[in-house]
Amino acid sequence: MIKKRMMATARWVDDVQSFIPTKRLETGYADNQPKWPYWVKPLNYSTDEWFKMGYWIVDTMGYSDWSVEHARWVGTDRKYWFRDEADRTFFLLRWS
Repeated sequence: MIKKRMMATARWVDDVQSFIPTKRLETGYADNQPKWPYWVKPLNYSTDEWFKMGYWIVDTMGYSDWSVEHARWVGTDRKYWFRDEADRTFFLLRWS
């Protein structure tokens, strides 16, 4: 009985790495979003890094809003949406 508990504990200790949050950028393409189909979702970034991303994207690609007709990008509370794949790739290269 003790041996089984020790094995279970050891298995959990080996799996601790999966609980450590790592920064990453998820990407995707939305078929139902015709204006801005390419998106990036930053995960596990700090609030300061989110602000830096926001300032950088406004400085680099200009101000944008969902109501702007030909905007290069728009943002939501969790994702950045891009009109062109090249702009999304530029964002990924800068923040990955």
